[in-house]
Amino acid sequence: MEYRTLGEHGPKVSALGFGCWPMGGHRYGSTDDGEEISAVQRALDAGVTLFDTAAGYGTGHSEEVLGRALKGKWNDVVVVTKTGIVWAEDRGIFVRDSRPAAIRGQCEESLRALGTDRIDVYLIHWPDPDTPIDETMREMEKLRDEGKIGYVGVSNFSTGQMDQAREVLPIVANQVGYHMLDRRHAEEIIPYCADHGIGVMAYGSLAHGVLTGTFDVDPNFADDDWRKPGYAFGLPLFHPDFLADTLEAVDEVTLAASTVDLTTAQLALRWVLNEPAVSTALVGFRNSGEVDPAVLALEASIPSVVMDGANAATLDAYRRLHAAEQPQDSIGPGRRAN
Repeated sequence: MEYRTLGEHGPKVSALGFGCWPMGGHRYGSTDDGEEISAVQRALDAGVTLFDTAAGYGTGHSEEVLGRALKGKWNDVVVVTKTGIVWAEDRGIFVRDSRPAAIRGQCEESLRALGTDRIDVYLIHWPDPDTPIDETMREMEKLRDEGKIGYVGVSNFSTGQMDQAREVLPIVANQVGYHMLDRRHAEEIIPYCADHGIGVMAYGSLAHGVLTGTFDVDPNFADDDWRKPGYAFGLPLFHPDFLADTLEAVDEVTLAASTVDLTTAQLALRWVLNEPAVSTALVGFRNSGEVDPAVLALEASIPSVVMDGANAATLDAYRRLHAAEQPQDSIGPGRRAN
């Protein structure tokens, strides 16, 4: 296993992170709690130390399952969870809420769900435009000073929003989407993080399934699957108008990977980790059998000519997707009703 520091001042973590969004069992296809717990155990055995969850993943279910899986292992891992979004039952959507009282309440709920008295790294899941960032960060600072959380970070924050957050206290991480088919943050956010000692936690390393090499042109998502409308954080990644062409680019990744005895997913994961600012690349394991191949990707040495070909094919695909991106204000959870 390869280990990196989460930013300049954060904890040492495994370069491969266990992403627990699918573990929530809601909006990301069905999962089995027993299979997920077995996957966590296999990941621990393989040297994975970073486990990333959120209060919003299955409205607490992911945290509960992860807590059961890690019982007795807390000293061996770094657990990341997130705050700042809540489920609005009347609207049937998640909304952003980073008011101090909401942050504190969610922290207490997450501690109970996880079965611990301290969260290693606590992230603000999405920026809340209706709450001043300094108010949110001061509450995070209080939670840190009380010993309820260790390190503080953010997720999906712009450079300007990170500037505001850092005026109150240091942040060790910004978790953003980054993979071969989504390079939007490569121009500003990733360089900013590198310059300011902030670790990048890359989510969607395998393009939410598209870069596994097994994705179908007609994925037949369940009605409640967040991918069914066709978009991934504003990119038409699963949209039928683009998916066939995108999968042709993925076929080129598969072909390139096969020349060095790797799978599509292994090459795609290695691509993410080739970015020095990335502290950890998150993969949403659903069962124990998916863990070892991902770990092996960390040891892969890929000739530049092989990676360059796969990179070029997916860069063209990304540019097509980026040209049809949704407006930024429509991406992510909605705004709460004031």
